[in-house]
Amino acid sequence: MAAPCRILVLELCVVLGILLNVYTMHIESQIGKIPGYQPACDVGWASCSKVFTSPWAHILRHWGLVEQGSLFDLSLPQLAIPYFLLLMSYPVARRKSSYAPSLFLGVGMCSIAFNIYLACILKFVLKEFCIICASTYVINGTCFACIVLDFMASRRRDTGKKIA
Repeated sequence: MAAPCRILVLELCVVLGILLNVYTMHIESQIGKIPGYQPACDVGWASCSKVFTSPWAHILRHWGLVEQGSLFDLSLPQLAIPYFLLLMSYPVARRKSSYAPSLFLGVGMCSIAFNIYLACILKFVLKEFCIICASTYVINGTCFACIVLDFMASRRRDTGKKIA
């Protein structure tokens, strides 16, 4: 049986999310190595390099949870890739466990809340616009919408089984 369209869209967005975050890590690396490096995402009205070099780029350090240079002093894209890899496992998890849609819905809600937090930092604290950040928000929102749709479909299936 073919996967529902929402699952295919989810997996496409997961791949896009991973690729975008790998590119972001490349930009962060180049900014650190090459003085004056100007990434393609720095345009007149938007600057990803300012965002990627801000204290919020290493959120765990910024919150005081880890020391600078420690094993867990990870940048946001380094934290995002495991999240997208987890989402990549959703099609298998939903077939193996009836709890998977609920679990992934909870994870998705946390990620949306975190994206809202980051968007507020971007807009009101850094006062910048970051094309890559906005693209990540859109990809994450689409992933969440797919999980919500699948969660609702799984509840309809479960309700139909109980009635029959």
